[in-house]
Amino acid sequence: MHPLLPRIAAAAAALLLAATARAQAEPGDAAPGLSAGLAFGSASFGATAADGERLWRHGLALELQVRYQRPSGFGVGYTLTWGLTDWDRAREWIDAGNRAGRWTSDRIRQVGDWAMEDEASRGLRLVGAFFADAFLVMTYAAVPACYVGSVGGATSHLQVDVTASLRSGGAVSGWVEGGLGALALPVSHREWDFGLGPVLGAGASLGPASIGARFLWSPPALRAGEGYRGAVTTAAVTLRLATP
Repeated sequence: MHPLLPRIAAAAAALLLAATARAQAEPGDAAPGLSAGLAFGSASFGATAADGERLWRHGLALELQVRYQRPSGFGVGYTLTWGLTDWDRAREWIDAGNRAGRWTSDRIRQVGDWAMEDEASRGLRLVGAFFADAFLVMTYAAVPACYVGSVGGATSHLQVDVTASLRSGGAVSGWVEGGLGALALPVSHREWDFGLGPVLGAGASLGPASIGARFLWSPPALRAGEGYRGAVTTAAVTLRLATP
């Protein structure tokens, strides 16, 4: 067991217990609030690949956040994070699209050269070239398909967190949160790893803007799959232009 696991788990459990106790002590007529919104920012992904290579990538994070907040400061949050940090795999998709485009262009050029080779049969050749080019042009669809696929290729992790939070009052409102997160890790388009781990986070909001940071640690004992070895860590710092 990793030496930090008991501390992280204890901190998350203490936050959940404190938040539950505060919720039970608050007035019964307190009006809750439910909010949802999108956040974006930076993401980091750390792991050890199956071949032993240590990975530490940085990129973009897109989040869908749903929060249930009590006036007392207790809240429950649900967060879906899309981490885009695997730029090497995204580049492979883009290179494949470029290769497909070059291949099609070369074939169309060759068909054109063939159609103009023999003047006596040029008419028939041009008819054949028309049908051949009509087919070849359709293969250009592979180019945008690969470019769109590069977005999926950049995906390093999909993460779902359930956290309890405690929020302070005032013009600048801060909060801390802790709970449990679940990970889906695309090793390839056919192979995925899955994992669980404790989540800790903190943030602050001023008016309609809020910024938050969240960290997840998934030890080997809480993961399924053979794509990664050792612990997997994710972190995200995101901005949301709405009061969470």
